[in-house]
Amino acid sequence: MQRKRFLPGLLAILLGTLACEPVIAIGWKEMFFVFLFAAILLGPPLYRFIRRLEKFLKHEKQNK
Repeated sequence: MQRKRFLPGLLAILLGTLACEPVIAIGWKEMFFVFLFAAILLGPPLYRFIRRLEKFLKHEKQNK
């Protein structure tokens, strides 16, 4: 009985969502800033990880 009360509202939300066509309007300038921001955030930890991985692999190679 409870489900029948919510059915019209659920259908309205579903049909409204399907009727709206999402438009992604992002230019090259915005994409550049997104990539720059990601590089600033992920660059230093990734660089440290690669350096530590190289040291580890060099150490493993010497121990063989």
